[in-house]
Amino acid sequence: MNPTVLLLDDSKENLEILQRMLKGLPGMETIATLCFSAGEQALAWCRANEPDICVVDYNMPGMDGIEFLMEVRKLPRFKGIPMIMVTGSSESDIRQRALANGANDFLTRPVDPEEFRARLGNLLTLRMSLISPLDRVERLAHDVELLARQALEREHEQIIYKLSQISTSRDEETGNHMHRVAHISRLIAQELGHDAQFCDMIYLAAPMHDIGKVGIPDKVLLKPGKLTPEEWEVMKTHTTIGYDVLKDSSSSLLRMGADIAHSHHEKYNGQGYPLGLTGEKIPVVGRIVAVADELDALLSVRPYKQAWNFKDALEHLRHERGRHFDPDCIDVMLRHIDTILDIQKKFADEPAVPVSDMHPLRRGAA
Repeated sequence: MNPTVLLLDDSKENLEILQRMLKGLPGMETIATLCFSAGEQALAWCRANEPDICVVDYNMPGMDGIEFLMEVRKLPRFKGIPMIMVTGSSESDIRQRALANGANDFLTRPVDPEEFRARLGNLLTLRMSLISPLDRVERLAHDVELLARQALEREHEQIIYKLSQISTSRDEETGNHMHRVAHISRLIAQELGHDAQFCDMIYLAAPMHDIGKVGIPDKVLLKPGKLTPEEWEVMKTHTTIGYDVLKDSSSSLLRMGADIAHSHHEKYNGQGYPLGLTGEKIPVVGRIVAVADELDALLSVRPYKQAWNFKDALEHLRHERGRHFDPDCIDVMLRHIDTILDIQKKFADEPAVPVSDMHPLRRGAA
């Protein structure tokens, strides 16, 4: 048998002890062990995966062991999965509550290694014997589906990157501009406290911010001089064009791209476009990408402007804190200037762009 064991304990030391105890479990060829230090993390994994047994600590900050049992037992595939509760107490009320919410067995600390292996081995043997051939087929199908979905997501990422390249191929921006905006956007999202999935998604979706430029006529998009008021109104429509193209997608990534395309020229004080949204009414993805895009554009040469020097670019962004840009996003950027400089160097345009003290406002910022 090759079972999967989920271990949940907020103590790293306890997790290491339990892992050592699993070695040499009778009748088990190899054991896949998954360790979690928080109930919320373990529950998130269980929503998409299925272990063969769970060993759960009772006393944890946030979601305790009994709360984890209550939630995981609500998942369809977890009705018959054995749950061992590890406690530092022999109080009967804790055991009764645990039993009422799905615990199959108990271990009291300090855990005796032989008792641990015996109890775990008995429950695993029972678990594996009860898995019918149909159950095994369903589990295999689930694993194959998961692998196929992951492969599809990787292909999906390539499609999104190619979509983003379409806009840069008609504009003065470069592919490296997309990389820089993507990395800076993910950095800001991480430092604002967003979860890993959100940060990965904004990294992939941020390069689509100007996808709507594919619908702007060349005579406007590529004009080297100042745009007339009428041309400027046409240029501003790239936000709604991008949104309309992406908004109805079944892909959450493309829908995030739609929100970014639509809102990355909104301003915190309500003076932006296309909707004139204010403050937190602007989607957070738009607020994040707006800062990343502006900083990189200021530092880049365009047909209608020279590059700003780094000091002046930062001073401009400080000045626009709470006016054009979300104050929290600006504060994160200013705290991580060294990391952002590393991103700029790693994805520098070739040939190297000279930095000039001339800095007329970039097109699209007004």
